[in-house]
Amino acid sequence: MSFKIVNTIHIPGLDFGKKLLESMDAELVNALSRTEEEIISNAADADAVICSGPVQPWTARVIQSLSKCRIIASLGVGYDRIDLETATNKGIVVANTPDYCIDEVSGQAITLMLALGRKIFQADKAVRERQINFVPPNRKNLTDIVYPLFRISEQTLGIVGLGRIGTAVALKARGLGMRVIAYDPYIFKAVMRSLGVEPADFDTLIKTSDFISINASLNEETRNMFGHDEFRRMKPTCYLINTARGEIVNQPALVKALQEGLLAGAGLDVTTDDPMSGDNPLLSMPNVILTGHSGWYSATSDSKFWHRAMTQVVLALRGEWPIYAVNPDVQEKWLEKWGKIGK
Repeated sequence: MSFKIVNTIHIPGLDFGKKLLESMDAELVNALSRTEEEIISNAADADAVICSGPVQPWTARVIQSLSKCRIIASLGVGYDRIDLETATNKGIVVANTPDYCIDEVSGQAITLMLALGRKIFQADKAVRERQINFVPPNRKNLTDIVYPLFRISEQTLGIVGLGRIGTAVALKARGLGMRVIAYDPYIFKAVMRSLGVEPADFDTLIKTSDFISINASLNEETRNMFGHDEFRRMKPTCYLINTARGEIVNQPALVKALQEGLLAGAGLDVTTDDPMSGDNPLLSMPNVILTGHSGWYSATSDSKFWHRAMTQVVLALRGEWPIYAVNPDVQEKWLEKWGKIGK
């Protein structure tokens, strides 16, 4: 049986795992698709698709158009723009790559935390503009520019979402001597304690943390989880770090909170408008670091990333249940329909 695999997030020059198909009668079609119409046009007759779940519009309309698709394999951890309910009703398994870029994103969170906490960018700017000199009275002392700074080992990091990445953030922060607390209603408290992490309810976390790292998935529970009321309850010296999804934070509320001094600053790898518009107020705030959704990248992760989704596709086309399926409710229906190769 011949299979058609459509890669809707094709980037020229990158290998998406075509060699994995050598033992199969399968054709890989690269067709970059940004809109619903483009996806439908390119993938309607595909047996499998590779996509970007956090970016592309995998709506009910799009998924209903897939006439014989077995699997939608999303590049990366997120899949929040894939209509799971429609996919499940149609007998399509959806898979992601949850073990991808754990070290990179957790490292990004720690980097943002340290850069904000030590006010690295403010000090760098002052040095470049030659504002700093400890002798002449007409120049500022460095301590005046970066005041106040606190010893990192005496600070509390609050983590929202203690999954794979959140756990890596916790272990790295513990290595810095920090007290780490976490809110995650789906992780047993005993598991948290085994990692040296103190369980906390959400209210306690936002009131007592010196840094808050968001490492949760985007869903109806977490969308706009951080709004004006939450910012109002934070310490005015607290920094917010978001390397998860922009929509977890109410961005207008964050801008207002920063303008009002309700928190000390923010490190944002993700925003609600990606790419950001030129008039976004966050761009002009000196206490905000923006990294343009680059936390996933490293030379090592990039070489492995593009093959992960194809691995799931090959399993599905062989009639084997994908390892990283995110809609397990479809399993019985899926195995009955596709559980044999060529069926």
